[in-house]
Amino acid sequence: MIDSHHGWNASFKPQFIGFVISFMLIVAAYRIVVHYELTEGLLIATICILGFLQALAQLVFFLHLGLESKPHWGLITFLFTALVAIIVIGGSLWIMNNLNYNLMPKMEH
Repeated sequence: MIDSHHGWNASFKPQFIGFVISFMLIVAAYRIVVHYELTEGLLIATICILGFLQALAQLVFFLHLGLESKPHWGLITFLFTALVAIIVIGGSLWIMNNLNYNLMPKMEH
């Protein structure tokens, strides 16, 4: 499945396997949410786990992370990108929370 000189070979097998796995994860998440078969906390945890597995499958099968000849550079780049995304998303949520707290009128009972 992996050519030692060029990384992934020219076959479509890895992309097809990744597509099937991604499709199955999407269908599982859709079915769980639409039929509402779990309690609220378990539903959120299950969706988060399925989302993490979806991201992992796409990183391996479509972005080929960790499968190249020198995987540490790709991993370092990915981890830096993830850190920047976490900082941007976390900072945005923090700012919105502070704006909501400071600008919204106090609700009196």
